[in-house]
Amino acid sequence: MTAVKATKVRNRNSSVMERQPAAQTECRFWRIRPTLYRLGAVVTIAAIAITVWRQYPGRPASAPNILVLYVGAEDCAPCRAWKSGEGTAFFASPDFARITYREVKSPHLQEILNDENWPDEIRVYRKSLQRSDGVPLWLVVSDHEIVEKQHGTAQWRANILPRIKSFLR
Repeated sequence: MTAVKATKVRNRNSSVMERQPAAQTECRFWRIRPTLYRLGAVVTIAAIAITVWRQYPGRPASAPNILVLYVGAEDCAPCRAWKSGEGTAFFASPDFARITYREVKSPHLQEILNDENWPDEIRVYRKSLQRSDGVPLWLVVSDHEIVEKQHGTAQWRANILPRIKSFLR
């Protein structure tokens, strides 16, 4: 005969055979789920932080798209004087790097409004000019709208340059 060990008889199945509650049967899911919640929380917090940072009033707003359009002629003495003096200083300034600068330069004063001197993408601004307008002439354009139009080197100092600086603040 075989010897039977005297063990306490249990009324329950072994732990392997026991039926586990539903929450514990999905063990992998419950281990992954908190990680997903944490990841979702981190992404949500990051999205909120980015949104708030973009709208923070202390942060400098993005400058409007500024175009400075210079109109001049090669046979114009004031145009040459501005280009070699105040124009050169402006081209070397930090403000110049923050704008878009375009030139319309014709060989002769009488040909300033001719099509061949105006590139297609800025020809739309020519409509605002008249033959009686003097040169050198500047147009300050903000978001495709002319906000300042002046001619003469004195107007550069008095109106054009201060207007450009006001947009770049």
